[in-house]
Amino acid sequence: MNTQTSRVRRIAGLTGPLVGVLMMAVLAACGSGGGGSDGETSTPVTSAEPTSAPETTEESTVPEETTPYLDPSLGDSSKPGSSMTISGTIEAGVESGCLVLEFEGTVYGIFGNFDASVVYAGATVTLQGNVDDGMMSTCQQGTPFVVEDARPSD
Repeated sequence: MNTQTSRVRRIAGLTGPLVGVLMMAVLAACGSGGGGSDGETSTPVTSAEPTSAPETTEESTVPEETTPYLDPSLGDSSKPGSSMTISGTIEAGVESGCLVLEFEGTVYGIFGNFDASVVYAGATVTLQGNVDDGMMSTCQQGTPFVVEDARPSD
């Protein structure tokens, strides 16, 4: 057994039979390249044509303005008409220290600077404020509602 076959068998034993078969096929193909056994030498094929890309005269279809336009008023809770009033009973949220209020089928997470003697779990209140969909919170519950004014409901 020659050295080349011995190496292939050792590698095949380490990496599995399929890899070994593939390696033997590759080595066999390398040995039968029609190279120098009958004295002929192979010459590389070259092309006289340039390899650069052809020049184009068409205009680009990419628009000049590629930056997306963002309306700065989107998500701005200070625009007119965005203030709303919600009423109901405050409940404790699923996370510690979080408060929620359900109003007309929507659960709101309660945030902002408010009087804790008015807004607490179990209190029936009327809150005025703004929805802030972009707010991030650890409460993970409800649509964020930032309270501007809080008063007990009658």
